[in-house]
Amino acid sequence: METENRIEPPVTPPRRRSSLARKFGIAIVGVTVILIGIPLIPLIGPGWLIVFTGLAILATEFEWARRLRDRVRSRFRDFMGKQDRA
Repeated sequence: METENRIEPPVTPPRRRSSLARKFGIAIVGVTVILIGIPLIPLIGPGWLIVFTGLAILATEFEWARRLRDRVRSRFRDFMGKQDRA
């Protein structure tokens, strides 16, 4: 028996491209969650948390939402750091 010593090239999975339907669905869900959260902001409850959740949903698919989420996250961390020192 002869063993074959073939070197197989590494198999890379194909890049996952977002379809137009997926982007549209993510946009609808993210915007809907944000719109639900906005009226809850002045009320007692998790209004801001719901808005940020909607932004996180949008950030899974859109670069502009990812940048906005990162900016809001860094400002929140800066704010919380300043509160700890006081």
